[in-house]
Amino acid sequence: MSDMPEYPWSAAADDADAIHVREFDLLDRVIEVVVQSGAFSRPTLAAALQLTDRKVARLTVELEELGVIAHGAPDAQRAVLIHPFELSAFLGAQRSKRRSLEHAA
Repeated sequence: MSDMPEYPWSAAADDADAIHVREFDLLDRVIEVVVQSGAFSRPTLAAALQLTDRKVARLTVELEELGVIAHGAPDAQRAVLIHPFELSAFLGAQRSKRRSLEHAA
């Protein structure tokens, strides 16, 4: 098991397709792509970023939990809940939360 702290939105360390601390840059990039495009679907995201279906499924859960996309059927198009003008502030807040949790660990 890694000595890196786990965050509430990251899965257990034994899940090979989980979003781990070292992959927060990927999560941030996915958030940017989704918000800037104004649309989300798992197949489109998988193709755009060349990610496995399992990784995109995990990212979908993360995006739902963070309030980036609406809940819905797994492969359905989802509404994006963050406006592009809010993107910078949203990502800044997420990074701040992560830093706070790192320092608390």
